[in-house]
Amino acid sequence: MNFIDSHAHINDEAFDQDREQVIQRVFESGVYKFIEIACERHEWEPAIALCEKYAGKVTAALGIHPQVAQTYDEAARAALPQFLNNTQVAAVGEIGLDYAYLHACPKETQLKVFEEMLDLANQVQKPIVLHIRREEENYEPYDTTFAMLKHLWKPASSSKYPGVLHCFSARYEEAKQALDQGLLLGINGCFTYKKNEYIREAVKKAGADKLILETDCPYLSPQGKRGTRNDPSNIPLIAQWVADYLDMPIQQLAEITTQNALDLYNLK
Repeated sequence: MNFIDSHAHINDEAFDQDREQVIQRVFESGVYKFIEIACERHEWEPAIALCEKYAGKVTAALGIHPQVAQTYDEAARAALPQFLNNTQVAAVGEIGLDYAYLHACPKETQLKVFEEMLDLANQVQKPIVLHIRREEENYEPYDTTFAMLKHLWKPASSSKYPGVLHCFSARYEEAKQALDQGLLLGINGCFTYKKNEYIREAVKKAGADKLILETDCPYLSPQGKRGTRNDPSNIPLIAQWVADYLDMPIQQLAEITTQNALDLYNLK
């Protein structure tokens, strides 16, 4: 079975002591590609360097994370379009709204930068990687995001899927809005947590053909490995959880989610 981790942060400082060993273990685990997400200005160049070092196995997505939207200064605005046109960069992301971090970055700043990110995605015609996080049971950031997509976003015509709702952790109502706009759902360790039956039920209603697998490492290790550093070699474990819940062979889930990731990021 071949898997793709569609959302990883291998350049995170959590891997500074053993990054090469981790990457080697990843490629031995059945995960033959991963997408390196670089969502701060200082991460863009290292992400592209990682792609060049592991050509054909690592691809990048670049953007500004809503938690650090206030760091998107004029120098970053001048640099990002050039980076996005790099052939190693497959998507714009992760971008979006995070209302759990309004204490760190005001809503107005997040909205402004998200609008700019969507405009860039329109310009370069590459898919988007969405980060949407709510504050407790307030689903406003989802409603706002989907409204902004409808009015401001011109989905990339070159991709079968124009984007992904990364780290899906909402209800079926939100899943359906995402699917209605052509988005895939990114499924990670959150799916495996006991309290998250509502996520599992939403995923079951959405169907396996609308999913891609991710770790969001070094965060969100799956059940059984919580409290430890996550990495892409845990993708087969997450896949087994999903396959079991959907009552389907893991081989079938691997084929579907891998093809979806290839289609989303225009990879071979």
